[in-house]
Amino acid sequence: MSISFIVTTFNIAPYIAKCLKSLQPCLQPGDQVIIVDDGSTDGTDEAVRGFLDGAGFGAGVKVTTVWLGANTIGGVGIAGNLGLDRVECDTVFFVDGDDYLIPEGFLRARREYEARPADIFFTDYLEYDQKAGDVRQPADRLKWDALETARTPEELRLAGINLIAVPWRKFYRTEFLRKHRIRFPEGDFFFEDNPFHWRVCTLAESIGHSRRVVCHHRINRPGQTMASTGVELAAFFTHFDTILAELPANRDDLRLQAGRWLLGNMSWHIPRLQTSAYFPYGSQAHEALAKIPDEHWKQLGQEMSNTTIWYQADRLRLPGGIWDVVRFWQANSSQGQLARANREIDKLSKRAMDIETRVKGLEKQLKTIREIAQAQQAVEEFASLQHLLSQGEKKDLPAWTQTVVQEPLHVAGDVDAEPNLGRRVSVL
Repeated sequence: MSISFIVTTFNIAPYIAKCLKSLQPCLQPGDQVIIVDDGSTDGTDEAVRGFLDGAGFGAGVKVTTVWLGANTIGGVGIAGNLGLDRVECDTVFFVDGDDYLIPEGFLRARREYEARPADIFFTDYLEYDQKAGDVRQPADRLKWDALETARTPEELRLAGINLIAVPWRKFYRTEFLRKHRIRFPEGDFFFEDNPFHWRVCTLAESIGHSRRVVCHHRINRPGQTMASTGVELAAFFTHFDTILAELPANRDDLRLQAGRWLLGNMSWHIPRLQTSAYFPYGSQAHEALAKIPDEHWKQLGQEMSNTTIWYQADRLRLPGGIWDVVRFWQANSSQGQLARANREIDKLSKRAMDIETRVKGLEKQLKTIREIAQAQQAVEEFASLQHLLSQGEKKDLPAWTQTVVQEPLHVAGDVDAEPNLGRRVSVL
C-alpha cells in the first residue's frame, strides 16, 4: 500500500527542513511526496529546493512540486486541493510544513492502517509549544475514550466528528475521497479543514483509529492561523452553513452535533476576540445560531446551561440580543484589561523591591570593600615603612623618625618590670 504525502508550505523557512527530514524515514519505495508552496516570500521555497537537491527522499519515492508564486486567498484550501489533484497513490496523508513527524509512531500506525484499511483512519499527535519549548497533550485528548469504546458505526462516526478537525493526523483512502469529490472549500477564509473533516466523517463507510502519536504539531509560532484573534474567526459561521448544507436531511443527530461543534468553537473564540471584532462576530453568530431548530436548541440548553458560552449564545440567538452580548464582552474586556494592568503593576512593584534589595546589598558590599581597601592600604604603608627602617642606617634617617628612650621604663606598681622594655624605637 503506497501513500501520497501532501506537504503544504507558506513562509515557514525556519521549520521546513526539520519537517522534510522527519518525513524521510517514514517513506517506502512507491510512495509519493507532493510539496505545494503557497507563494512563500521568506525563502521557504529555496529551502525546499536545497533539501531536494541534497539529501532528498531516496530512491523509489516520487517527488511532485507545485510552486504557486503568489499567496492564494484563505488558508490551506487551495493548496490542499492542488495537492489532492496530483495524488497517485492508494492513500493520502497530509503534513503541515511547520510540523514534524515521529517516525517510530508513524510507521507503527501505518502498519496498523495497512492491516485494517478504512476510508478514514485516525491517529494521535502531540503539540510542540514554540514559545515554551515543551511538548503537551492536544485539547481533544479526553475525547479518544468515546472513539475507543464506540460499539456501533454511528457511535464511531460521532466520536470521530468530535475530534479536532485537523487533516494531518489521518490516513485517507484515495478512492473514497475521489468517489465523493471531497475537497477543501475555497474562499477568503481560514479553518477550511473543518467542513472537510465533517464531510469525510459523515460519508465514510469505514472508520479506523490508532492512538499512536505520529507527529508533533507546532503551536505558538509567529504568523500561525491558530493565533487568530480578529474577525477572521467568524469564518466558523460560514463553515457551519457549509456543514449543515452537506448533512443528510434525515440525520438530526448530526445536525445536533453540528450545534455542539459550533458552540464549542465559540467558547474558544470569544475569550480571545479583539474588541474591534465584537460586533461583526456577534452579528454573524446571531445569524448562524438562529438556524439551529428550537427542539435542538432546547436539548443543547439541557446539556450546556451551566456553561458561560450558553448564556452568551442563548442571548445572541434572540432578536436584539447582539448589543447586550457585545456590551457584556466590552465590560469583561475592560475588567480583564484592568486586571492585566494590576498584574503588571504588581510585577513592576515586585521588580522594584527586588532591585532595591539588590542595591542595598551592593551598597553593603561596597562599604565592606572600601574598609578592606583602607585596611590593606594601611598594612601596605606600614610594611613599606618597616622595610625602609630595616634597610637604612639610623644616622641617615631624618631626626623625626627616631625617638630612642635611653632610660629603663618603670611601670608603676610593678617592681618586676624588665628594664629592657624601655629600649624601644618609636616611629611618629
